[in-house]
Amino acid sequence: MDRTTLSANLKDANNQKVKKRKNRECTKYAKKTKMIQHSLRAIGEEIEENEEENGSILQMLQRKQLEIKQQEADFCDSQNKIITAHENCVGALLQEPLVQYLMAGSNQLEIAQCVMFSPNANSDDRIPSEDGIVELKHRSKMSVKQIEVLCKILTG
Repeated sequence: MDRTTLSANLKDANNQKVKKRKNRECTKYAKKTKMIQHSLRAIGEEIEENEEENGSILQMLQRKQLEIKQQEADFCDSQNKIITAHENCVGALLQEPLVQYLMAGSNQLEIAQCVMFSPNANSDDRIPSEDGIVELKHRSKMSVKQIEVLCKILTG
């Protein structure tokens, strides 16, 4: 073998080694790329599952919120009926001649009403409120106070 043939064989051997090394590197990168793609797909599927779960939880919360609003409305309606009945009874009692006779000269009921209302309010005004429960609570306190004063007047 002459030098040129030997040199050509060495170059071919080196070229083959370089090709094998590059091929191994490409294979490694291809495997890494496939692993990354697989991981990204799995993450994407997990995100979709979480979004579906979040959507169903959101719907459930919205249903619960509507149920709570309905229960609050039912409660307010029920309490309004009870308080209105109390107010009507107190009003009817105040119209009785005997009660009017006993209250003659007594301003305790008017004082109690003034204390319960804000200083600017007329005695017939109710405290306006966006929250029906707060208004009902105020009306209930007014009714209880009127009943207490009437009891004091009637027993005193």
